[in-house]
Amino acid sequence: MSTAPGPQSVAAPARLAAVDSYRLTGHAEDPDLDGVVAHLAHVLRVPAAVINLVGSDLQCYPAECGVGAPASHVPDRVSFCAHVVAERAPLTVPDARNHPVFCENPLVIAGRVAAYLGVPLIDEDGFVLGTLSVFDSRPREFTAQDREVLETLVGLVRAVLSLRRRIARHVWDAQLLAAQGRVLEEVATGRPLAGTLELLAAAVRDLTPTADAPRLQTLHEAVDRLTAVATHADDRRRAMERMAHQDSLTGLANRAHVTRAGPAALAAGGAILFIDLDRFKEVNDRGGHALGDQLLIRIARRLREQVEDVAPDAIIGRLGGDEFAAVLPGLDRDAATRLGRHLVHVLVDEVVVGRRTLRVSSSIGLAMAGPGSRFDDVLRAADDAMYAAKEDGRGALHLLES
Repeated sequence: MSTAPGPQSVAAPARLAAVDSYRLTGHAEDPDLDGVVAHLAHVLRVPAAVINLVGSDLQCYPAECGVGAPASHVPDRVSFCAHVVAERAPLTVPDARNHPVFCENPLVIAGRVAAYLGVPLIDEDGFVLGTLSVFDSRPREFTAQDREVLETLVGLVRAVLSLRRRIARHVWDAQLLAAQGRVLEEVATGRPLAGTLELLAAAVRDLTPTADAPRLQTLHEAVDRLTAVATHADDRRRAMERMAHQDSLTGLANRAHVTRAGPAALAAGGAILFIDLDRFKEVNDRGGHALGDQLLIRIARRLREQVEDVAPDAIIGRLGGDEFAAVLPGLDRDAATRLGRHLVHVLVDEVVVGRRTLRVSSSIGLAMAGPGSRFDDVLRAADDAMYAAKEDGRGALHLLES
């Protein structure tokens, strides 16, 4: 028999991971395990009996009788149970006070332990988790029959701990499955991404403390997968929302959004500018739709920049083809007129088509809205004013009252 446990075998990462998989840090509150140690203490007439899961310099007691603590810290070098783990064999110490190693055990020095008998607790995967042990406060020769009692009962301990671990795994798996279901339900119902991610974070907080290493890996993989699903769904939802109110070519609001949001924007009064490009059809016919699209994109960018500089709350949209509108909440006639005249000068472009250069200008109609004005009426008036501007010679601003 060696005189001290091999520290590498006690502290082996795989063995410690196996111990950790039982998720026990103290009394398991299991009547079967409590019954085992109580029976041992009674049959062998000892003051203390323990089921001990041995960590590194740590002894954890899922069940104990006579110790009065859920765990204790004893260096592996002088630990009876660490020696059993290292040797994977039973250990009998008749008088620890005279033992060259265990005489330095704190419980021996304190006079609480003089004799020890322990057998290894080996789980179904072959890892030595710890021991089933008894202690006597007086020197004692434990018999072979005493050891047989421990070796018989250690099988029951192994079975109970294994069952507890299986149940805990099923519970954990069910909790993870439920969390996944809640997240997917959030995604399916279009809930905001921030709330979905917080739900995931809460699941991680709940599941991490009871997860062993393989389950932590499973949890992290599930979180990564669900985060990707939720983020992708949120991106799609946002894209669909943009498509529902945004012109795909220019990025401005589309007609549907202008007519939907316009009434609220002009509820307290304001103005609408209706813009139509002059000679745009000629650009399309001579240069093709690609050239026309490039022109529309440039005009839309300029329109947005100029209008938002004056009216940050404006709704700027492409109504279709080469028609644009700017809904201007709260702007009075003078401010709207100044903006319209400025746009007449700004929304001008030149397009080279073959050997010709076409000058494209903008005809703009302006209509004012008072509190309570019907949006459709104001928009129609701005449209009429735009046609009046074209009749005046194009590249001009025309004002109509609604």
